Amino acid sequence: MFSKTLVLLTVVMLGEPLKSMGGDLRQVVVDDAWSGATGVHFSGRLTEVRSVAESRHGRMRTFYQTTRGLLTSGEEGSVTWRVASWAWTVRTDDDGYWLLAMNQPLALKSGWFEIESEPKPSSPAGLLVADPRNRIGIISDIDDTILRSEVTTKWLLLKNSLTVPPGNREVVAGMAAHYQRLLAQNVAPEASAVFYVSASPRQLTDNVRTFLKNAGFPRGVLRLKEISEASSGSLVDQKDYKLRALTEVFLSYPDVRFALFGDDGEQDPEIYAALQEKFPNQIQGVWIRRVHPNPARARFANQADTAGLLPFP
Repeated sequence: MFSKTLVLLTVVMLGEPLKSMGGDLRQVVVDDAWSGATGVHFSGRLTEVRSVAESRHGRMRTFYQTTRGLLTSGEEGSVTWRVASWAWTVRTDDDGYWLLAMNQPLALKSGWFEIESEPKPSSPAGLLVADPRNRIGIISDIDDTILRSEVTTKWLLLKNSLTVPPGNREVVAGMAAHYQRLLAQNVAPEASAVFYVSASPRQLTDNVRTFLKNAGFPRGVLRLKEISEASSGSLVDQKDYKLRALTEVFLSYPDVRFALFGDDGEQDPEIYAALQEKFPNQIQGVWIRRVHPNPARARFANQADTAGLLPFP
């Protein structure tokens, strides 16, 4: 009895919604979608309702909410989502994930279109229809490329990821402004092909969205990695996952030349080098932020340092 009471008090004190009499409250973590030469791609996950720590929250509250989100299991059920005049309904898999990929793009003008869903989305998501007149795109890693995470020091990585509210995370100075300047060269900058691709788990989607918005980065398609019993690869397997995800992007936008941004804390230089060989005419340039503690860390030809672009390292 005492333990049950303690759990109940903990939930009430931390402000989490209690389960309704009719069952668990549910939400859809809707992934950003994109439409291109290979068609349109929609995906997401059905889960219990979870909230993201706010900037005013302390470390303990943030740790509680972040770990709860990471450990939340998916829900089996049906998901309906709408874009403009289209609507679809799918059944999730055992882990709550759903996917719909169609070979033909939707007949929509260029820009961003909000995705509505039932149950309600956990945070705003949209469908990107890139303007065909745009010739410059951006592909960006997140941790230690635009967000200071300290990936090479695991205890600092965990501290930053789990105990700092996403709206308070430290941005790599100058990167948001540089991305905006790059896109300003396009005819329609707000409808540019921008992709934030990371091997962080998809359970952190709402957290990363909060960071990107608060830090002033241009809107883009956020792609994180599925971590579940059914998914292939592990949390530490970055190379195969990123190569697959980024190959999809290049094939979707064959007329766009992408600027690639990453860091050398993990495998971005190797991944980008492989893409430079495979898609040489679609890569405007590669910029790497140097964070690895070993000065002998391998460097690759035709990959510049972000330090040369920005006022701060």
